[in-house]
Amino acid sequence: MRQIKVNRNIVFYTLMIRTWTLSDPQLNRSLYLDDRENQELFIRHFIQAEFAPATNPAEVRAQYHMKESLRYCLNVYDDRMDYDFSKVWSQLIEFTLSPTDRYGFLCHAWELLFPDEPWQMDALTMSWYVEVTQ
Repeated sequence: MRQIKVNRNIVFYTLMIRTWTLSDPQLNRSLYLDDRENQELFIRHFIQAEFAPATNPAEVRAQYHMKESLRYCLNVYDDRMDYDFSKVWSQLIEFTLSPTDRYGFLCHAWELLFPDEPWQMDALTMSWYVEVTQ
């Protein structure tokens, strides 16, 4: 099996940077993200479009890289990752607050983006993943 290269920063920046493009101009830009309904609105209107079916090979690879990086993050989430997520969010998002439970937010994003796929991995599967910084 080939190793799967993942990058936690791509998760944070993809989730955050994509929020600059609002897919629904009627959506309130000041969502309270500790509320699960608001999280769903945020994820569906700001993030889900990035995972629309792609035909361009570069887009398919980017989607796969993001998805597997998110899966990896959910399995190794720790205090450092929580700090990094909070830091990126506060730098890039001016119109809403970071969710208090950032891990729960990422789990919710996975459930909405990939509803039929588990994110949990066992030790053998984890050994296929290699974290890179670029």
